[in-house]
Amino acid sequence: MAIMPGVQFRPVPNKTTNGMKAHYGVVLHIMQGTLWGSDAWFRNPAAQASAHFGVGKDGTILQWVDTKDRAWAQAGGNSYWISIEHEGESGDSLTPEQIAADAKILTWAHKTHGVVLQSTDSVTGRGLGWHGMGGTAWGGHTACPGDPIKSQRAAILKAAGAADDSTSGTTTYTVKKGDTLSAIAKRYGTTVTKLVTLNKLKDADEIAVGQKLRIPAKDAPAAPQYEPFPGAAFFHGGRHSPIITAMGRRLVAEGCGRYNDGPGPDWTIADRNSYAAWQRKLGYTGDQADGIPGKTSWDKLRVPKS
Repeated sequence: MAIMPGVQFRPVPNKTTNGMKAHYGVVLHIMQGTLWGSDAWFRNPAAQASAHFGVGKDGTILQWVDTKDRAWAQAGGNSYWISIEHEGESGDSLTPEQIAADAKILTWAHKTHGVVLQSTDSVTGRGLGWHGMGGTAWGGHTACPGDPIKSQRAAILKAAGAADDSTSGTTTYTVKKGDTLSAIAKRYGTTVTKLVTLNKLKDADEIAVGQKLRIPAKDAPAAPQYEPFPGAAFFHGGRHSPIITAMGRRLVAEGCGRYNDGPGPDWTIADRNSYAAWQRKLGYTGDQADGIPGKTSWDKLRVPKS
């Protein structure tokens, strides 16, 4: 059995026993709901869905499926990836408690299954991935778990201890029974020659169970930086700022641009009309869709720092 110590193990029927072919890494998901709502849904055989772990906004960790078994979370990726569902909605950021919980799961997966402590955006990669990276083969959920959570992978890795390893450009792997150096190199996307050199091995065919090997690690991508909400009073006639240009470009990217020219750095009626379209896209009506940015809609727009 592969049950993480210290979590609430609540086994569900939706799984494939002994179905994991390998453990490439951990995939982040968003529930579009609550932790206990998902717990109930995964107990329904008609749902045909489950995940290995679930994390509540308060940091509560549930394990629904033993990691030797295949959870039904990401279609074509189920046989190779450990899945974590998060309480919340697409577009949410993880709470600090969820980041800490994810770090615990990732550290355990690293020690138990050799999951490498790095980010990946490839279904054949290794490390910490996200549901949408699998595209159609993984169910076509390209908005799962959303850009804010994708950008928090660096924080999860840092909390899991990856920062100390990445400073030297390596991570650590503990040799298990049946391992070969070539298999380890393939798992981590490196070469036997690099492993031999990095670990100063005399013979590539002689590695021992329990031996610690240094593995070349890829740097986790830096989290994108977004403009903090400047306040509603910032947006008025005569305002000239690169923030306005960056905002306009994001509105255009979201299909809400109402510009004949631009966008540009001057606040204009076109900016206001475009932002009103964004507010309506989010479901606001009436006075709440007046085209003057508010903090909630601004944070959801994710305007990059200019």
